[in-house]
Formats: sequence, structure tokens, C-alpha cells
Amino acid sequence: MVLDAHANAGTVTDFLDRLAARSPTPAGGSVAALCTAQAAALVAMVARYCEAPPLVDQAERLVARGQQLADDDETAFGAVAAAWALPRGGSDGDQVRRSAIEEALLGAAEPQARVVETAIEVLVLIDRLRPAAKAGLLADLVAAGEVARAGSAIARMNVESNLRGLPDSDRRSGLLRRMGVTRGRP
Repeated sequence: MVLDAHANAGTVTDFLDRLAARSPTPAGGSVAALCTAQAAALVAMVARYCEAPPLVDQAERLVARGQQLADDDETAFGAVAAAWALPRGGSDGDQVRRSAIEEALLGAAEPQARVVETAIEVLVLIDRLRPAAKAGLLADLVAAGEVARAGSAIARMNVESNLRGLPDSDRRSGLLRRMGVTRGRP
């Protein structure tokens, strides 16, 4: 049985069923995090064949981080859904709701920014392993790289999407800088 990232309970099939449901979570952010975890798991496998224990340890830490980020994303985006569900009403009520939504979107961008950073770490490990990998393992490293880049692209898009309509702030600017957006609105 293969466990999914959500509280380490259930199978991959259970996760896919939850992903396909009409529910705000899990969604693309969880997929991005799990792409990164899968890429790191492939790197760990190749590192074992290359007899590189330090790289195995690093890759396994990245697998665990990716799994945790999938959980973190579900929690954070659950907060976004809850903020959007707040009732509208009057200027004070609308401002409270708007502030809750903005804060929740900023919070939801954080796990996704960490997914991008984790994917970069996976790519660095791939570069370190490439010279030691035999021909049969190079395809696994290529697969790991492609999956890590896909997770990173999804996560980056999520960050930019979450922050697009928010007012400028140090927190927003910091998140965008981490994604490589240095000027202008995304």
C-alpha cells in the first residue's frame, strides 16, 4: 500500500479521489508538493544505487518536506476557502472579510514558495548525482528533474495567482522575490 501525503493516511487512490472531488483541497498546490516529493524519492533511489549515503539522507529529507508541504498547502488553502466563506455585510464586515482573504492568500503562498525552493534543492542533488549514475539510472534522474520542474512551475504559478490582486506589502514582495519576480505586478 502506498500512502498519500495527507496525514499519511490512505492510498494514492484515496488521494486521487479527494483530488477529483468538488472541494477546494487538495488541489494544484498539493500536486506541486507531491511532484517535488516524488522527484526527491527518485533521487534517493538513484543515490542508493550510486552508494552515496549523504545524498540519500538529503533526498529523504526532501521527500518528507514535500509530503509536509502537501499537508501545509491543504491547511493553508482551507483557510482561504474559510475566508471566502465569511459573510459580506456593511463596510466594516466587508473590510474584515477582505482582510481575512488577503491574510489567507498570503499564508497560502508560503507553502508553495517552499515547494519551489525544495524543487531547486532536488535539482541540485540531481546535478551532484549525474556524474556517478550509470546509464540505466540517468533516465530516473531525468524523470526526477522533469517532475521537480513541473512541481516548481505549478507552485510558482500558485504563488503569483494568490498574490496577484493583493496590495503591495513587504510580505507580498518577499514572496514574489523568492519566485524570481523582482519588479512590477505579476
